[in-house]
Amino acid sequence: MVRTVFSFTPFAVCLWWLITFVLNYHKSDAAKRTLTYYILACVLLYFCHALYFTSRLPQGLECLWTLCSLSVYPLYYLYICRLTATSVPRWMYALFLPGLLVALLKFVMPDEMADIIRQVVFVPQVLLVCYFGYRRLRAFDQRLADVYVDMEGRSTSSIKSLLIAIFVTSVLSAEANMLGRRYFGHADWLLAAIATAFSVLQYALCYIGYHRHFTIEQFEADSQDVLSESECLNAEELVTEELTDEVGQKVEALMREQKLYLVPNLKIADVVKLCGVCRTYVSHYINQKGNNFSEFVNRQRVEHAKIVLRQTPTVKMVVVAEESGFTSEASFYRNFRKFTGQTPQEWLKRHTNQ
Repeated sequence: MVRTVFSFTPFAVCLWWLITFVLNYHKSDAAKRTLTYYILACVLLYFCHALYFTSRLPQGLECLWTLCSLSVYPLYYLYICRLTATSVPRWMYALFLPGLLVALLKFVMPDEMADIIRQVVFVPQVLLVCYFGYRRLRAFDQRLADVYVDMEGRSTSSIKSLLIAIFVTSVLSAEANMLGRRYFGHADWLLAAIATAFSVLQYALCYIGYHRHFTIEQFEADSQDVLSESECLNAEELVTEELTDEVGQKVEALMREQKLYLVPNLKIADVVKLCGVCRTYVSHYINQKGNNFSEFVNRQRVEHAKIVLRQTPTVKMVVVAEESGFTSEASFYRNFRKFTGQTPQEWLKRHTNQ
């Protein structure tokens, strides 16, 4: 009974999330719709897994299991692509061909040989998806930091962490397949551990995907230059040292005189609009200082927070965060430690003792 429960747990978790995603499919963005297909593949995969460890798996389901096991990683990579780009090249759908071909081979080849081929495809597939997926997410976060100051709800840091977890669980999956069903017949505790790991991972993956509301369309809209295309034509070619200095003076004046850095959810488009120049010029000036837009503004917010802490040492940190323009206390702590190497309490204690 316990063996059956643990065998079907990953299937039950994915099935619950599949129902949730399907019920909201019509109002989902492209990334969530792609994630729905990923979850569907996981439901079929873990159903076959459960049958494999509790009873005999028919030939047809063996082929389905092979197809799904070699499709979930390409589907998750496609989900990452949908998160970070408005369109996906058609050639990416060729990533599903190896799984389809190996599944068909199960009908005409001995099971052992087909399983060896599946493992040969599975290992590089996981490595490539994790590597290129992580690179794509990291590059996207860098683009976000050039547009937004506050990254909460926009950053893909949690998805990058999940990629690492996916890699670890894929190693467990490969080892489980190498050990085979007979080994697990005498090691229920190991089956329970692996099933629990899969269940937790899939729950976290679906939870984060379901509650992520920031879309690539929103990013593209916020990235649009406030000036017309004709006004910004060949802007990169027109950037000169004199122009950079002029734009820099405008940006610094906005920060110094209007304290623009205290505005929550500030976007580079807001600065560009007030400066009356193309975004290229503002970005060039900020990048020259060795910062992206997020670091440029948050560094000034931290300096403002230091002033608040010196003036009123007994003030609550949540108040300091709000007065300094941060949208959350967590963001305040993270940036304060990033730019000072200390927590606000540690910094305050050190400077009050001087």
